[in-house]
Amino acid sequence: MLTQTALDLDGVIFDYEKTFQKEALKLGFEVSVKHSEIYNMADRYEITAEQVSLINARIDFSDMEVFNEVLNLKHHIKGIKCFITASPKEALHLRTLNVLKVFGKDIPVYHADTKEKHRIISELGIKYFIDDYNLAIHHIELNCPECNAYWLNRGYGDFSLPEPENKINSLTEFFSEEF
Repeated sequence: MLTQTALDLDGVIFDYEKTFQKEALKLGFEVSVKHSEIYNMADRYEITAEQVSLINARIDFSDMEVFNEVLNLKHHIKGIKCFITASPKEALHLRTLNVLKVFGKDIPVYHADTKEKHRIISELGIKYFIDDYNLAIHHIELNCPECNAYWLNRGYGDFSLPEPENKINSLTEFFSEEF
């Protein structure tokens, strides 16, 4: 089943927010989460889109912080088919380097916008997918019902949407249930 599994990167494997905060501080921005339930970084931190872009431009996408839980699940994650990320296309090769560094294995990394991840999932025959953004899960449930899409609840999302059918609070929960 692992060979039919794909994961998102930011918010699932890599702690993008922790990296974002570190880079913001280096730039002299004193940022703090103002709205923990909001996914969009500008709204979440009450900063401008320009500031978000400036911070993101400083992030080394080949050396992102990893969630501690991921380190404990390496043996499971090494067996997955791929990662699907909405990270900027131009950073894809850096994301691949980061995956190689963390897992010691060249696991494919694909790019797709949040609302388009279902296309790659269909093309690759993915049966299980985990994302921390419920909007991605919503589109997968609508457009790719043969995939068991799991929302990794990190406390934020688009709460105007119905709650996803499959909701987990940790990767450990998924890997202990499914495998």
